[in-house]
Amino acid sequence: MAHKHCRHHHQGSADAYKTLGERNKEHFDEVSGTAFDAPWIAQLCDQVSSELRSHFQWIGVRDSKTGRETKMLDYACGNGVVSRVCFHDVQSRPRTADFGQALSPFIPSIRGIDISSGMVSQYNLLAEKVGYSREHMHAVHGDFLDAKATPSPEVTSLDFHDFDLVVMSLALHHVDDTDEMIRKLADRLADGGVLVIVDWMDGSESGCQIPPLKDMPVKHTVSRMGFKEADLKQSFEKAGLGDWGWKWFASQSAVPEELGGKQQAFLARGVKRRG
Repeated sequence: MAHKHCRHHHQGSADAYKTLGERNKEHFDEVSGTAFDAPWIAQLCDQVSSELRSHFQWIGVRDSKTGRETKMLDYACGNGVVSRVCFHDVQSRPRTADFGQALSPFIPSIRGIDISSGMVSQYNLLAEKVGYSREHMHAVHGDFLDAKATPSPEVTSLDFHDFDLVVMSLALHHVDDTDEMIRKLADRLADGGVLVIVDWMDGSESGCQIPPLKDMPVKHTVSRMGFKEADLKQSFEKAGLGDWGWKWFASQSAVPEELGGKQQAFLARGVKRRG
């Protein structure tokens, strides 16, 4: 889960020659130890966790048909907010019978990937702290869009393929090529697996006021400030994903005024067609 922009760089001339991925890698390495301390980010993490829990049946993760454990990939995983929804939080908090039935068997094998080695370290430290083995929950440094810039032998291994669920939370707006990113994520799904994107809605559809990107203090790390449903649905379809679903978060997110003020987030889902 890519979060957001607690410290802001002054762009020098050297930044003009860096790719968006390189700038994000530098930024999130710098803030990896403190990014989740800001109250608004902590509140946003709780909101994302709540939305994923309440919509898990709608997401529709199916049991593996091969007899293996159900697997999830948390891409742009940050310190593991989404992973802990699917493994730790749902087992440690009180829940109703229906809630437990939906979530408790839950995803026993979770892998994370992040472009920031600092975030990967935070993810693995927190997983170890709450008692999960490397087999259950582990993240590696990697970048699907620029493997040469962030080489990782583990990312090409069988362990990082054939996922039943792939989630990318609040990070797609940090990517230059949405279509290619969605295609890369879909490639890692098993047949019948589900891709879930959590991100911000375009202001033209949410009604939220979003300043022009050129005026934003985070302009060096993002490609856009939100997505239209039709555009993202088309990206899913190009990647061979069907059974489209789209839901607004139940309430808007409290974002600092300098980052645009209150924003509307969404959940999008698509299923990899069986080959």
